[in-house]
Amino acid sequence: MEQIVAAIIGGFLAAGTGWFLQTRQESSRLNRLKKMLLTGICDDLRSSVETYSRVQEEWDKSQTVWFTTLNEIRESRQTYLKNRDHLVLLDDESLRQKIFRYYQKSGDQLNLLENNQRRKYEIVAKLNELVRDIQLRDSTLPREDAAKQAIALMSAEDQELIGINNALPGAILKVRDFRADAKELLNEIQSNHDA
Repeated sequence: MEQIVAAIIGGFLAAGTGWFLQTRQESSRLNRLKKMLLTGICDDLRSSVETYSRVQEEWDKSQTVWFTTLNEIRESRQTYLKNRDHLVLLDDESLRQKIFRYYQKSGDQLNLLENNQRRKYEIVAKLNELVRDIQLRDSTLPREDAAKQAIALMSAEDQELIGINNALPGAILKVRDFRADAKELLNEIQSNHDA
């Protein structure tokens, strides 16, 4: 009888130890996953701070939003984008919300910049094509006069281009704000979570 009791107690101890070890392993895995997520987000935030500055500098020099720079920001966000479901591992609800809002709003702003710059390119390309067509029909017509005729034929696009040209500087200023937001978020993560 003692052997049966010992076997039962041994079985309970083995099961309890196995359950305890399994729980510890899962907890350790989740902590590593949370730490890796925060490290990836911090790496992206550091990179974004520099890249946002470059967006501003490029705009100041050329009045152009460079797609390669926007793509660089998007590429650095892959850790967040591929693992955003794991944000629920963060106990700090305020931090989770700040991270989510930062990525959502800055992503929308980047898309707006790209869409406006792309549309600007399309309108200018259409204008140049129309100017060429007008000059082909009348080779004696100076380019300036052909451009005036083309603009008159593209009045809706001309108004759209004016709107885009007025909106882009404000959109670039918002990028500067996201640079500050990225710095602030990075500091909060580093000071509170040792990422």
